[in-house]
Amino acid sequence: MKHLPIVDESQIQRLHEWGGTDLQCKMIDLFLAHAGERVDQIREGLWAPDRKAAETGAHTLKSSAGNVGARRLQQLASEAESMAEAGKMGELQELFPALEEEFRSACEVLGTVREGLSQ
Repeated sequence: MKHLPIVDESQIQRLHEWGGTDLQCKMIDLFLAHAGERVDQIREGLWAPDRKAAETGAHTLKSSAGNVGARRLQQLASEAESMAEAGKMGELQELFPALEEEFRSACEVLGTVREGLSQ
């Protein structure tokens, strides 16, 4: 998975092509404001245990990450969704620290991208 970029710049550029800097900023802002809630939802689903909550959180995170080009996070969220759907909560629990770390990395990179768009 290390072959995937933390953030795929081509997706950021695609957002610009579709709606200019305003769309780029809006999508990044939405991700930064709400994706953490999806990570929390996965965590809560793990500890409840509530596989449906974990699956829903992972599915939504996968989509949100894809929208802003957070490819590694998108991949991990996809794996988390599949694990939760299959009831493999032990495997999901093992994957979760990597997902959290990748979430932090994506937020850091996207925050920097967002700052650059504001200038």
